[in-house]
Amino acid sequence: MIPYEKSFLGLGLMFRIHGSPIWKAAIPGLMSTIFFILIEIYISNQDGEGEQSNSVLSHPYGVGVLISSISFLIVFRANYGYQRYWNACGDVHHMTSKWLDAVTHTGVFHMQQKHHDPIKPPSYFDHHDLNKYGLKRDRERESELKGHYAQKKFREERAVARSIEPLRNNEMADDVVAGLITSMRNQTLTSTDKTHLLGKGRLDGGWGAMFNDGTSTFYSMSAPSTWDAGSSRGFASTVGGRTPQLFLQELVHLASLCNAVAYSTLRNDIEGAESPLEMYHPGEPWPEVDPDKDQILSRKDVFWNTVRYIFGFDRTPATRTKHNALRPLPVLGGVSDNEIAFLQRARGPSAKTTLAWHWLSEFIIREHLAGSTGNVAPPIISRLIQFLSDGMIFYNHARKTMFIPFPFPHAQLSAFFVFTIMFAVPLLMDEYSNNIYLGALLTFLTVTCLAGMHEVARELENPFRNVPNEIPLVKLQALFNESLITLFSGFHPDHFWEPDEYRPEGSIENTTTENGNDEPQASNGDRTMSMSELQEELARFKSIISEKADDDARRDSQFQSVVSEQKQEISRLKKMVSSRAENDAKREKQFQNVVSEQQEEIARLKNMITAVSSDDE
Repeated sequence: MIPYEKSFLGLGLMFRIHGSPIWKAAIPGLMSTIFFILIEIYISNQDGEGEQSNSVLSHPYGVGVLISSISFLIVFRANYGYQRYWNACGDVHHMTSKWLDAVTHTGVFHMQQKHHDPIKPPSYFDHHDLNKYGLKRDRERESELKGHYAQKKFREERAVARSIEPLRNNEMADDVVAGLITSMRNQTLTSTDKTHLLGKGRLDGGWGAMFNDGTSTFYSMSAPSTWDAGSSRGFASTVGGRTPQLFLQELVHLASLCNAVAYSTLRNDIEGAESPLEMYHPGEPWPEVDPDKDQILSRKDVFWNTVRYIFGFDRTPATRTKHNALRPLPVLGGVSDNEIAFLQRARGPSAKTTLAWHWLSEFIIREHLAGSTGNVAPPIISRLIQFLSDGMIFYNHARKTMFIPFPFPHAQLSAFFVFTIMFAVPLLMDEYSNNIYLGALLTFLTVTCLAGMHEVARELENPFRNVPNEIPLVKLQALFNESLITLFSGFHPDHFWEPDEYRPEGSIENTTTENGNDEPQASNGDRTMSMSELQEELARFKSIISEKADDDARRDSQFQSVVSEQKQEISRLKKMVSSRAENDAKREKQFQNVVSEQQEEIARLKNMITAVSSDDE
């Protein structure tokens, strides 16, 4: 993809050659101009006043009809080229979005598993009594901000301190920027304000509470300097002394691998050609969307790429393979030898993507059945599979654009008539122009325009491999990887607060015990409860007892069901033993019958021998 900025009349765009349809179309334009000059010199004689004394055509309308038809043909192809380009852009973003939805929701569900109960922020459900104290969750005081917005200095400070981009300002020194940030942060509400339910929070996302030894992942609460030390790698940093959850590491790796394999098969349609993957390093500079600006390429490479582009030699399989090898797709966590071996064994681009998608889907389902996604209901989990499936649908939409080219009959027709206008336009200009210089200029511009539209259509028909006007898949992969890394962030930093700090002394606190039952506790010692409160407690305990009775009944029903199944199994085994005993008895009886028959036969043979002996005597 070639990024550009607006300039006066767009003149700043004219000097780019590699990827430009103008410079490529200028070649047939120059050839047509030369043909026009030859017509003017050797065929269309002009008198001294510049009037033509001999004309090739008696009337220009025939050529005009031809050029109009060719223009419609080229515009039609260019229109469908634009459609294929924008459809491919939409399909790629839809595919990535669906897979990111599935993985993000899986990470959110993972945060609700029972192993994370000790580090979860307090729940509003468990402390619903705080609603009666008129507390607010505003991060800033609106009353104090109103008076400062009229001050230019305040707005400048706020622009620096409240920017979602990294805090850098070329016009200010680093210490000045740090001072502005500190000044603005001092105006942020803290837990000392009892009218706002907002504590200091946890910049470690709550992960430090899991270890209770002063360590965490991307930030350590006991070492504030680790915030700036790990800023380059973001939430993937381990300056706090710990690594992210293993489940999340594997999840983001499989998602990154699946997306990278999909992108790799979209931009490479050559069986057996190099299509490498590499390890992604969080925080590294973004990949250039314009391949000519890539630091890997030398000026010599850029020059020869431009020459090959102008003369149409950049579309060969060898050049596309070389380009893909120089710009590998990055994967979080890298790629193992086993993964490469499996991907190489899968035959065909679609099979390779399906294999990576299978790994991701199977991992999510297996971990869900093991309990890694908490007690989230199965219908909600089914949405994850739906998102993964939707991503594959849009992948196949993108693959349709990549695999099925613009229809050959129309492409051949367009190419032939683009060649035709090189000779038709000079004939038309010969009729309309009496000045050779003006006619040559009009011929050049007309042919360049029509041929340029044809080149635009050719460039946009397959946006995955027509460098440098391709979709920047390497940059999109890096953006996808950084989005996956946010799953390591943990819980919202402002969701950690102490509920007892906002309750008046002596009030009743509603908490949740380890077994999940709500029990009233006095925040300032025991006190005498009123009759209504006793009745409420009695009703609540009755409800708890009823729930436990229902649980006991359900477990008893399950036990009885198991016992019944075991009895049926024992009965079946008894029948099998009885049937086998009967079969053994039958076989024994058959054996005895055979023995008896053989004994009788032996006796008969003996009698026969005796009789024969008697006869011989």
